[in-house]
Amino acid sequence: MRAAIFMLGVLLLPLAAPGAVAWRADGWLTQEVVGGERLTLGDEFGCHGMPGKNVADNRSVISECKMYLTSQINASKWGAEPLSFGLQETDSDSPTRDLLMAEGFRIVGDQIPSITGQNPNWAIERSGGSLEQNVASISAIEQGIESNGYANLYWEAQIEDLNVRRDKDVLTWIESQDYWFTTWGEWFSSTHPASEFERTNQSITLKGTATSNGGWGVPGNTFLSITGGQITDISRIDGGVLDELTIEDNHLKEGFRILDQSNATLTIPEGALVLITWAGDIAEVQIEQGTFNNFTPFMAVGHHTTDLFEWSSPFQDSPLRFTWLIEPQPDIEPTWILPMLAVLIILVAPVAIRYTLNHDREMHYSPEEE
Repeated sequence: MRAAIFMLGVLLLPLAAPGAVAWRADGWLTQEVVGGERLTLGDEFGCHGMPGKNVADNRSVISECKMYLTSQINASKWGAEPLSFGLQETDSDSPTRDLLMAEGFRIVGDQIPSITGQNPNWAIERSGGSLEQNVASISAIEQGIESNGYANLYWEAQIEDLNVRRDKDVLTWIESQDYWFTTWGEWFSSTHPASEFERTNQSITLKGTATSNGGWGVPGNTFLSITGGQITDISRIDGGVLDELTIEDNHLKEGFRILDQSNATLTIPEGALVLITWAGDIAEVQIEQGTFNNFTPFMAVGHHTTDLFEWSSPFQDSPLRFTWLIEPQPDIEPTWILPMLAVLIILVAPVAIRYTLNHDREMHYSPEEE
């Protein structure tokens, strides 16, 4: 009995072994396969964490996840370093946010309804619900935009052992709207309107500014409004070309669109000089932060993404752009424990067998046989 108990304990030892959770890279994430395709389209790759670790308990997760991501792929077509990190509200304390800033992360979300006090990060909260079938809602999206000025939906391809399907009807409706299909990092990096360079009675020259606060080198979005005149022309005067945008342009690029006689939207790269002329006498010119093509920002987020192929496959032909919050796939870590178990079993097995044989011989021994 003692030998049997000992053998059972040896076999159960791995269940109690600490640090058995490890990870393996997602083979679909690299530049050569699905990751590269999504990157070319304009998706963004951010971080979510590492298997078996919690940011609140172990802040080294932040640097570990960043190292994993950057070893596999760039964060965006706009920049190599990741800007976005997925956090829950309970994980968003000041030391964590400060460390995120130190590692280059500028955006947190999206399960963070509000952050009070000093906040060095740009917080994007969930707005508009899910893309999941029978859960996605047009009214929820419209309410989210009304409340926050943007839509930030989430997507989970798999919940435990259940495969999740997208809501095709809601997705078709989304794709037909005048939305700017963008990502967390792209939107954040574009929030630097042009500045006034020169002005006359009939024109104003704007100069594209640089991305601020650690963002990628993304052209900035500007909204221009004049009072008392009519805009007649917009063009670059530094040798470059600024294309005229149409209502069909939903993805960020350099350009302009005259909305009406008094208002225009412009997306201008750093250093570019753009001349806007008008007819009539104007009393005022206003230059403000805008959104691309004057559209509502619409973002989709793939949460806790461990298998990029599985999560992105339903959206191969969709104009939506995703912020994929990456985490490696959990795996079993090889340790010294398994070889040690093999040695123990080799040593114990003969002893147990000999004990069993001797015990069996004693049980069947009788004095008459002597």
